[in-house]
Amino acid sequence: MYIDPEKCKTCLDCVPVCPMGAIGVVAKNVEIDPEACVECGVCLRFGICPEGAIAQVDMIPWPRVVRAIFSDPVQRHESTGIQGRGTEEMKTNDVTGLFAEGMTGFSIELGRPSLGAYLRDLDKVLRKVVPMGVALAEDNPVVQLIADRRTGAVNPDVLGEKVLSAIVEFLVPEEKAVDFIRELGPFLDREIDTVATMSVISRAGADGRSRLMARLETLGIDFYPNGKVNLGMAAGKKVQGNQEAS
Repeated sequence: MYIDPEKCKTCLDCVPVCPMGAIGVVAKNVEIDPEACVECGVCLRFGICPEGAIAQVDMIPWPRVVRAIFSDPVQRHESTGIQGRGTEEMKTNDVTGLFAEGMTGFSIELGRPSLGAYLRDLDKVLRKVVPMGVALAEDNPVVQLIADRRTGAVNPDVLGEKVLSAIVEFLVPEEKAVDFIRELGPFLDREIDTVATMSVISRAGADGRSRLMARLETLGIDFYPNGKVNLGMAAGKKVQGNQEAS
């Protein structure tokens, strides 16, 4: 994204629109900081500029284009065919049966709601969880950025790119879930240089509760429960309920 200085009248209406705070005044000109900008396109789609001074280049070059792919919610990932940063599985409430009995889903989101995240932080998370023997969600677009599936190392070309958010999704056996929570919590606090949210997805019983949640309560581990039931999104299939703890 950039601002055409010939069209800009310095009204500053665009400054508060940017979620990354990338728009500011430099030497009396309104500019978009290319380092802070994640190419989310919010400033352009918002239509805030009456002069039409906000514009996008015809083609964002590699590796900067990764910023748009992970930050612009209307962009469709070529690798997955869906929009947004997570998998369709998370959005449609387990209609494919991914979260089988005895398995626990994890998602670690970096960057939202306000700071954004450099993909070097994504690299740190993947290098941590992959050697722990997790089963990655293969239709998550971050998987396409992995250069070494043995270590989880991300393509070095993109490590310096900043995105609105990136989500790592994986499955672990239910009996290992608490150990993962205990290990990953301190790791995220210590190693990740942005906001990080760890969500744990477990299958709920008829009473709306899950064994994992009961165990977390017994162990005194704090969590925020979020029930998710999306009706009508799984035609011809039995709609299941999950409990998500963050």
